[in-house]
Amino acid sequence: GDVKFVDRNGDGVIDENDRYYLGNAFPRYTVGFTYNVAWKGIDLSIFLQGVLKRDMMIRGELVEPFHSNYGYTMYEHQLDFWTPTNTDARWPRLTDISDPSNQNNWRMGSDIYMFDGSYLRLKNIQLGYTLPERISKKFGVQKFKIYFNAENLLTFTECSFVDPESSEFGSNMNSGGANSARNYPNLRYYGVGLNVTF
Repeated sequence: GDVKFVDRNGDGVIDENDRYYLGNAFPRYTVGFTYNVAWKGIDLSIFLQGVLKRDMMIRGELVEPFHSNYGYTMYEHQLDFWTPTNTDARWPRLTDISDPSNQNNWRMGSDIYMFDGSYLRLKNIQLGYTLPERISKKFGVQKFKIYFNAENLLTFTECSFVDPESSEFGSNMNSGGANSARNYPNLRYYGVGLNVTF
């Protein structure tokens, strides 16, 4: 149930000489899509945004169950760990923090912690209704519109247990591309508004 590292240079020793650059934290493609439609006073506006071909390394308590100094927590996505009855697990076996296997299984850089950082997010949606002018003018109003809007409503990603738009502490993107979720996630917002023109 332990992680097995590959002897990449074939010298029979697993050491720092077997390390290599892994993935690319910067998205190769950034996408956006805006859709607007209006019909009989009803209007709908949608804005989708995302990135494609981005690798994301996760670390810390997101990969290591009961990670020391960070609450000793185990998350739902970590439950698929190796046991004698679960040999096709996503994660290696659980070990005590003092066990040498803990260092190799949970604290060494490896592609086991690399995920597809691509995502598509519904950044904004607005649905509104504008009263016909003949009705609004009866109330001395040139235009009366009511609308509902929401931001960051849906996110489609392989990595559903972390916000793929964030990165390491404070969302500071760097070449390491690590994501430990130790920052505030994007706010999900719902609102209702009125637009009145006299």
